[in-house]
Amino acid sequence: MARSKEEVVQEFRIHTIRDAAMRVIARRGMAAATMQEIADEAGVAKGTIYLYFKDRDDLVEKTFESAMSDLHKRVDEALETEGTFEVKLRAVVAAQIGFFQANREFFRLYISLRYPEGNAQQQRRQKRHCQPQYKSRVERIAAVIEAAMERGEIRKMDPMRLALFIIEGSSAVIIERVLDEAPPPEEADIELIAGTILGGIRS
Repeated sequence: MARSKEEVVQEFRIHTIRDAAMRVIARRGMAAATMQEIADEAGVAKGTIYLYFKDRDDLVEKTFESAMSDLHKRVDEALETEGTFEVKLRAVVAAQIGFFQANREFFRLYISLRYPEGNAQQQRRQKRHCQPQYKSRVERIAAVIEAAMERGEIRKMDPMRLALFIIEGSSAVIIERVLDEAPPPEEADIELIAGTILGGIRS
């Protein structure tokens, strides 16, 4: 079904405002970013933002959800890669690195929502929206790990804790890549993460 001109314009405006929100939050931090700054960044009147978002927290939450949906889609596609657990693991790490490289400004929003700043009410609201997304990703990766254990590819251990280890370890390296002005080649970090998880560090 073809979309109307109004629907196309609305989608474009929402996308523009979300992109602007990510850039302002990257520069200013979650607590300091204001609707006026986001409107200026997007090139729209502040009132225009309120046509699509209830308030600043609503804008931040929906921007986060949209970006995380994109990340989840990339990770899910990587988990569907044909092959061994090693192939899937490398594909997942590559998908995460690719996402954050394409959305460098997003890292500040990501960190702010995982480790929120601001007052107690903001922190509770941010955590509430962050945790379901995060838990879903852990469970999805844990299921792939459990299947690999059943096939005998990796030794038996707690799949949920291993999923947490993989996600948190790779996230630390990926965030450092975003912060680094001249990060190493993507292939080097994929090998670092996947190789360490699969082979350990004992000589």
